[in-house]
Amino acid sequence: MIIARTPLRISLGGGGTDLPFYCDNYGSSLVSATINKYIYVTVNSRAEKNIKLNYSKTEIIDDVNQIQHPTIKEALKLLKINNPIEIHSMAEIPSGTGLGSSGAFLVGLLNALNYYKGNIVSKYKLAEDASEIMMNKLKEPCGKQDQYACSFGNITNIRITPKGKVSVSPINISYENLQKLEKNLMLFYTGIKRDANKVLAAQTKKSKNREYYDEIQKIGNQSLKCLEQGKFDKFGQWMHAHWLLKRKLTSNMTNDKIDKIYEKARSLGAIGGKLIGAGGGGFLMLYVYGVRHPEIFKAMEKEGLTYTPFKFDYEGSKIVYDGQHF
Repeated sequence: MIIARTPLRISLGGGGTDLPFYCDNYGSSLVSATINKYIYVTVNSRAEKNIKLNYSKTEIIDDVNQIQHPTIKEALKLLKINNPIEIHSMAEIPSGTGLGSSGAFLVGLLNALNYYKGNIVSKYKLAEDASEIMMNKLKEPCGKQDQYACSFGNITNIRITPKGKVSVSPINISYENLQKLEKNLMLFYTGIKRDANKVLAAQTKKSKNREYYDEIQKIGNQSLKCLEQGKFDKFGQWMHAHWLLKRKLTSNMTNDKIDKIYEKARSLGAIGGKLIGAGGGGFLMLYVYGVRHPEIFKAMEKEGLTYTPFKFDYEGSKIVYDGQHF
C-alpha cells in the first residue's frame, strides 16, 4: 500500500489572477500558504481482476474507460495504468470549501500513482501534470495556483508568465514572523459548501474587462511586501481591500449573512479578512492582531461558524507510507 499526503492551501495575495483569461495575457503573481489540513490518497494492487475506487462513492469497474470520477479517470489514463488497482481518498476538510481540495487531491493522486509505478517525479512535474488534467483535459475554469501550492507546500510566491512558465519561491520571512502570522490568522468554517467551478465561471464571464484583476494583482504584490517586511497590520488592511474588491466580481461571492458576520468580526478588532478560494461560502479567514482573539472567537461561534486552528505546512505533497520504507 502507498499513501500520499497533500496539504490544502490558503491564498494570501493575488488570488484569481492565475485564471487563464487574465494570466495568459498579463501573467500572475500569487502568495499562497499550505496548512496542516490534508488529503490522503492510498493506492494498492488488487487481487481481484478489476479496479476499485473509494471516494464519496464506490466504483468497481473492469476498465479505466468505465470510471465515472473524471479526475481519477484522467490520472490513470495519463500514467497508462489499466491493471487491477484500488484507490481510496480521505480528507480532513470537506470539499467545496475554498481550500484547494480538488487540486490537492489530484496532486496527491498523481504522486501516489507515480510512486506505484516506480517513478519518483519532481514537485514541478506533479503540479504541471495536475494542471494539464484540470485545465486542458477536464476544461475546468481554474488556474495553476492550487496545483503548485499543494505540490510544493510552504509559504510561497508563485509567478506565472503569459506563456505558462511557473516559478515557485519561498517568501523571505523570519521564523519569528512566521509564528506571529500563524497566530494572528484565524480560520472559521461557515458551513456553506459551494461549487467552485460555477463561482469561477461567473467571475470570468463578468470580469474580462481585466480592471478588477489588475487591482487584485497590485494588492497581492503589496501583501507580499508587507509579509516579507513583517508589517502584518498593513497586510491585514490589504486583505480587507482585496475582499472589498473581490465582492464586486460576482453576486455569488457573498451573501447578507456572510457580510454581517464579517462586519461583526471587524467591529471586534479583525483588521481584514476574506472568504478563501472562489468565494460563496467555505472558510472565512481573518487577520486579528493583539489580544482580541477570544472576543472574535466567541462571536464567530455564536454566529454558527466553526473555528479551525491550523499551522503552516512546509513539505507539500509527499509519500508517507509505502509498506516497506516507512
